[in-house]
Amino acid sequence: MIKKVREIAKNLEPNDSVELSWFDMQKPNLTATTQNGVDFIIKIKFTHLHDDDILVCEDGYNIIVRRLKDNIYKINFSNPLSFAKIAYEIGNRHQPICIEQYSIKVLDDISLDDIIQACKNDQTIQIVKTKEYFRPNGKAHHSH
Repeated sequence: MIKKVREIAKNLEPNDSVELSWFDMQKPNLTATTQNGVDFIIKIKFTHLHDDDILVCEDGYNIIVRRLKDNIYKINFSNPLSFAKIAYEIGNRHQPICIEQYSIKVLDDISLDDIIQACKNDQTIQIVKTKEYFRPNGKAHHSH
């Protein structure tokens, strides 16, 4: 039977845990399976999940949220024009992005495959695939 989450809390004793990616933690509607094999559904508005949130189910079953490391590309640039062009292309696809000094981090996502391949083919760009916690820059400043 699928459990329904009725609220998100902190500092409660968990009965179980679930590991979620950054992307899944942003979803307002989610179905997932806990470490103990319990299926659950959550529908939340105006927020997203965080590491150590406790999902309180209708029957009192508590599930602690644990964040997974994500598959990420780190892209380092040696010139500002390439940096600006790639940042623009990623932003144009409405993908979350972490921008630092001549460096970009993005999630491994099929919608970026052509950009990643172009970066790999450019000898002025260094690209590395790694696994770490994704921390994108702020949200969009508009809505669609």
